[in-house]
Amino acid sequence: MRGRKTGLRASGTGGSGSSLIEVLVAMALTLLLVIGAAEMLTLALRAKRRGDVLAALTQAVADRFESLKSRPFEDAALAPGDHAETVRVEPGGCLIAETWEIADDGDGLKRVRLRAKPAGRPGPETAAVLFISRDLGFGP
Repeated sequence: MRGRKTGLRASGTGGSGSSLIEVLVAMALTLLLVIGAAEMLTLALRAKRRGDVLAALTQAVADRFESLKSRPFEDAALAPGDHAETVRVEPGGCLIAETWEIADDGDGLKRVRLRAKPAGRPGPETAAVLFISRDLGFGP
């Protein structure tokens, strides 16, 4: 029975299995990749929410200006003074607080200063000015 080899090896000799250190290194690398992916997902969601809020602010300003422009020049909604309203605007169903000031800027001209910002929480603010004229003078 000399020279006969069996398939058994003594433990601790160079086998084809993984050592504890190799497994720990692989787990550490996997953990780093998972944490990095989670952080990127968080940043992407935050950027999307901010984009939704900015789009809602822009939409709210455009809607308010269109509403005011569609009214007759002497309408009570265009009376000089301060006005405020909170509206829900898509995309994102954002609650937007709008404040606007209407002032007479001479004969047949009104100035509307509008500010819009997210209601009830800090965030970006959008401001715009609209001039409404009674008559542009393009008569025959």
